[in-house]
Amino acid sequence: MYKYIIVDDEPSIRRGMRKKIDSFPGELSFCGEADNGEDALALIRSADPDIILTDMRMPVMDGKLLLRTLQQDYPDKKIIIISGYSDFEYMREAISAKVVGYLLKPFSREEIHEALRKAVAALDKDNASRREAETSNAEKEQISLQADLQALAHLMVGLHPKDKLPEFRSGRLRDFLDAPASFIVLTIYGKQGPETAVPGFAGENELYIAHPQSEQMGMVLLRFAGQSQAQAMADDADMTAAAIGAAQAWIARCESSGQGRAVVGISGIHGSAAELRRAYEETLAVLDARPIGDGKRFAVYRQEAPAPLPAVWDHADDLLFYVESGNAARVEELIADLFDSYARRPDLPLAALKEQCRQIVQEVKNALAGYFQTPVRNSPSSSFEAVMSVSFEPEEIRQYMSGLLSDITGLFKENSPYSSDSLIDNVKTYIQKNYGKDLTLDRVASLFYLNPSYLSYLFKEKTGENFTDYTNRLRIEHAKRLLAETDEKVYKIAKTLGFDNDKYFFRLFKKLTGFTPEQYRSNRS
Repeated sequence: MYKYIIVDDEPSIRRGMRKKIDSFPGELSFCGEADNGEDALALIRSADPDIILTDMRMPVMDGKLLLRTLQQDYPDKKIIIISGYSDFEYMREAISAKVVGYLLKPFSREEIHEALRKAVAALDKDNASRREAETSNAEKEQISLQADLQALAHLMVGLHPKDKLPEFRSGRLRDFLDAPASFIVLTIYGKQGPETAVPGFAGENELYIAHPQSEQMGMVLLRFAGQSQAQAMADDADMTAAAIGAAQAWIARCESSGQGRAVVGISGIHGSAAELRRAYEETLAVLDARPIGDGKRFAVYRQEAPAPLPAVWDHADDLLFYVESGNAARVEELIADLFDSYARRPDLPLAALKEQCRQIVQEVKNALAGYFQTPVRNSPSSSFEAVMSVSFEPEEIRQYMSGLLSDITGLFKENSPYSSDSLIDNVKTYIQKNYGKDLTLDRVASLFYLNPSYLSYLFKEKTGENFTDYTNRLRIEHAKRLLAETDEKVYKIAKTLGFDNDKYFFRLFKKLTGFTPEQYRSNRS
């Protein structure tokens, strides 16, 4: 009886594959599953399967590097590729690894059975005399190094599990990381990235690592051998100067290869591989802290408290309204105005622009959740954060925001909360959704392209109340609920409901209810 394992990062796909394989007429025994290449290698070492069914796109170690490692270390294993992509590079890797089957998702039971029959036939043929890998030591080291560099890159950018450090197989990389030394990380950001750099050692104490999420970025790990972190900190100026020199060399390398303008973030000093993720985050922080109009080509991390990030654009509420209204043209105009506002303030850090975009995306996300009944966490989406973490030019961020909000505006166009045939019903919907914000008659009229006097007249005619009375009554109803259901301070409730003047709130509350806020809360208790 032959044993098999399944390697795929999707649990549902693993379950579906097992179900199809269970009906295979041959004698096969399932002996485990893994969700990435690195865990698969550990499972192969412990379970010693005969057949490996593996996906190609996986975290930590992908299928291409897994195939190379299997070809090197386990040439007698029979491999069946299960891929969702008809990609020449994958096919070439599969041919190189001499796999017995290459199936594209979705595949039928008959297709996977045919692949298994080929695997069993191959095992029957060579079971008596398994071939061992004859790859040279140099080639083995290179394959291990490439796999380790990918794992190291995932560790640095936060894709590797936090509670599980990679087990590096490359002897040279282990020596580089484990020897007594201090480290500085450079993150290179350019128009097309440092394409001339091949991941690996650029010198005895310099290691280039391809960024796993962006072709525009790369990371360089500088080692200062023989120095403890304390010694390195004592020589901070010398180490920083050396790091700046390395950064300038990489900038020149990018430009000389035709890759255009590049900028580099330089981390602080760190004493072990376990701190490389923090070092990488420091490089992102200094790239974000660069003023929008700054022409400097590198930035060095300093342990200083970050300055408050000012929001210079005050039309976010308008943008949200036009997104919800499905008004794509107005949304595009406001996005252009947002980025123009920051362009006029080149002294501000890029982080301020990102934070404003982050707040806008969160508001839009909340609107989507409320209207389409989708779950939402109190933070921007992981895809948004992933884009922001690898974007350091305002124009690149603008293009992303334009595409994202355009797509969401399209969703609202057919299902807008402001789709009533009654203009006043739409105005009332806006007031009900935004009673805690600035709701002047002039502002609301401008959103609906109306003259304020005409809106005032029309609102009174259709509702029997004037605009201000309707808005205040709605706010006081919400105040009554908050007073009854929470212990929040009265002045905070007033501010939440859009009252900047708490004395006015007190007077209005008593006028409409006959009680002060404290009396109302006491009576409800």
